[in-house]
Amino acid sequence: MIKKHLATILAATVLAGGFVGLSAGTAQAYPRVNKCGSGYNFKQSWNITDNHMAGLVGFIDIYYHSGNGHNCAIARGNDATVTGQHLIGVAIRRSGDSNWIQDGPGQNYTSYAGPVYVYAMGSCIDFAGELSYNEFTGNGLEVYSSKHCG
Repeated sequence: MIKKHLATILAATVLAGGFVGLSAGTAQAYPRVNKCGSGYNFKQSWNITDNHMAGLVGFIDIYYHSGNGHNCAIARGNDATVTGQHLIGVAIRRSGDSNWIQDGPGQNYTSYAGPVYVYAMGSCIDFAGELSYNEFTGNGLEVYSSKHCG
């Protein structure tokens, strides 16, 4: 299900020119932990929201390694809203490229998806995160374009 949603949204975003997620209030989340490796520095978290039901359901964390020019993305759930097992997906690409590097589709992660990496020294990156927490209606998805340029 997540692979279908993420792939559909990524394709629609490319055609529509992208959209940016909404900001939500503070909540408890699965703690941000650097799963990218040594040398990767945290840059920022972006929200994954479910605008129909729960609001803020997760985050996409972006890290950067200035020594090798690689960006790293991790998606994690907001445990204040989402508990138990759920599907989490994350994708990243260099802005302007057509191929997404992704993790999570078809998996049943309980805390985070990723890390996924892309080389983008001197360029911006696009990234997406999805969290499905109810088989019928609970699904948050955000796609961010041309963020963290460096």
